[in-house]
This record gives sequence, structure tokens and C-alpha cells, in this order.
Amino acid sequence: MATQFKENTVIVVFGASGDLAKKKTFPALFGLYREGYLSSSTKIYGYARSQMTSEELHDRIKGHFKTTTEESKQKVEEFLKLVSYISGPYDKAEGFKTLNESIEAFEQERGVKEPHRLFYLALPPSVFITVAKELKENVYASNGITRIIVEKPFGRDLETATELQKQLSPLFTEEEIYRIDHYLGKELVKNLFVLRF
Repeated sequence: MATQFKENTVIVVFGASGDLAKKKTFPALFGLYREGYLSSSTKIYGYARSQMTSEELHDRIKGHFKTTTEESKQKVEEFLKLVSYISGPYDKAEGFKTLNESIEAFEQERGVKEPHRLFYLALPPSVFITVAKELKENVYASNGITRIIVEKPFGRDLETATELQKQLSPLFTEEEIYRIDHYLGKELVKNLFVLRF
């Protein structure tokens, strides 16, 4: 079942100060905005342990956006107005409560009745479950639509991936969880030349 996020969607990028977010996640979000797939009413939060301001995050990420025209450069400025940064720990409720207060203030200001929240975990597997538990406890909107996207290697092997899945299952439904493992096909791709005729 496909869910379409429209007006007033909240996207939270965890690991916002890391390379994956800076070089891939935020540029991809900008591309969606530039092409009209993300509404200008979308709110994007970057969340990480690093101490910085929203403006410092903007400076870190905008150099990785593809801009070829003056119009696309203007789109960068529009997009950055949607992006805020919140610093907090991954293993304590305080940062997640601050994040939730900010999200709820945004949703109240916009009159949102059914929240649409998307949490993107650009984090090491060692903190997936800790963050997922804090999200469920402190930021989950039971009266709306929630999606959690888990990025990076989903475990080191089948055994650790299965264990991660067992721990995620009680927190979120299968419909709410999306997994992206950019190493899953790496071995196959490396061996493509061997498979040639």
C-alpha cells in the first residue's frame, strides 16, 4: 500500500551531521523539492548529537545540491527555509521530547489533524533500536501516519539482520518500516564481470 505524503508532512533525518545525510539524503530531498514532489509546506528536521545551528547545517549540506540555473539556486534557498536542526542524544528521552515539541508546534500552527511523520535513520545499526524505542515512546503520533526508514547495512549478516528485525517488530508495524541496505547487492555487483558470457 503506497502512502502519499502531502501537505504539512514532517521528515526527520537522524544522523543529520553525518556523511550519508550530507552527501545523499539531503541532496535527494532537495531533488524531490526541486522537481515538485515535496510540498513547500513540508517541514524537515535534522537531528544528531553534534552541536550546531540550523544555519550551520545549511552550510554543510547545500554544497552537495545539484544546481545548474539561477532558478535552481533560488530553489535551494526556498528548500533551506524548510530545514531546521535539533541537537540531542540518541539514547535519552530529552532530545526526542524537544524534537516532539517542535514537531507538535509546527503541526498546531498548521492545523494538522492527522500528522504525517517520516523518520529517516541514517545511523549505524548499533543505535537503530535505541532510536526506534525513543521515537515510539516520545515522538510517535498514534492518530496519524508514521513511517520509519532504516538506512545503512541492516545488520552485518543474516543473523544480526534477523535480530534487528525482531527488536523493531514490537515497535512499528511492517507497513511502517522501510529498509534500505546499500550493501545488500555489493558482492553481486563486484562479481558481475565474472558472470559475463
